[in-house]
Amino acid sequence: MTSTITPTDEHVTEVEDDTYEFAHGTVMILAWIVFASTAVLFARYGRTIRIGSKDTFLGEKIWFQVHRTVALLATVLTLLGFFFILVQTHGEWVESDEYYRFVHSVLGGIIVCCALVQAWMALFRCHPDGKFRFIYNWLHRLTGLLAFFLSVPTIFVIIADFSTNRTGMIIILSIWSAWVVFIVIVLEVVQCFLQRSLKQIKMKNKPELYALREPPFINRNTNTENNDLSVMTPWHYITLVLFLLHFLVSIALAIPLIIIVWQQ
Repeated sequence: MTSTITPTDEHVTEVEDDTYEFAHGTVMILAWIVFASTAVLFARYGRTIRIGSKDTFLGEKIWFQVHRTVALLATVLTLLGFFFILVQTHGEWVESDEYYRFVHSVLGGIIVCCALVQAWMALFRCHPDGKFRFIYNWLHRLTGLLAFFLSVPTIFVIIADFSTNRTGMIIILSIWSAWVVFIVIVLEVVQCFLQRSLKQIKMKNKPELYALREPPFINRNTNTENNDLSVMTPWHYITLVLFLLHFLVSIALAIPLIIIVWQQ
C-alpha cells in the first residue's frame, strides 16, 4: 500500500523592510532637533561670540562659521532624509486616505522646499553692504524660521502612526518644545545684559578732553581697558555655556527619539 503525501500550501507573509523609513526619521531628527535649532540660535544670539580676544575664525566671524556649518549639515541631512523616504515609497506620494502620513508628507515637503531655497539664497546672496541686502536678510530669516517651526508639528503628526511608544515620543517632544522656549527666553535675557555692558564700555572708552586750549587726546590707561573688557567677558562665557548646553540637550533628546523610531 502506497501513501501519497500531498504538499500543503504554506502562506508566507512578506514583511516589508522599513529600513529606509527608519533612516529617514533618524536623519530628520538629527537635522531639525540638533543642527537646525543650533543654526537658528547662533544666527540670533551668537553674533557677539568670541573666544578670548578673537571673534573671527579662518577669516570669518565665529558665529557665522558655526551657523553656516550646522545649517549646511541640517540641509544635507534633510535632503538625505527626503531621498530615503523616496526610496522607501518607490517614488510614490502618500495617499490622502492615510491621514497622518499624508499631513506629515505635506509638511515635510514644505520643509524640504525651504531647505532648498535657503541653500540657493545662501549661494547667491548679495554683498553684506549691497543695496538690496536687507531683502536677502529677511527672506533668509523668514524661510529658516518657517522650516524650523514646521518641523515640530511635522514630527508630532507622525507619532499618531506609530505602533509603539507613542507616549514616550510625545513626552520627549514636549520636553524638547519646552526646552526651546526656555533657552530662547534665557538667551534673550543674557543678550540684554550683554548689550547693556557693551554700551557701558563704549561710554567709558570715549575720548576725554583734558584741556580746552590743548589738542584732545585719548586716555590710554591700560588698567581701565582691562577692567572694561572684564565687564562683558562673563556674558560671553554664559552665552557659550548656554549654546553648549543646548547642543548637549538636543543630542540627549534626539538619541531616545531615534531609538524609538527603530523600535517600530
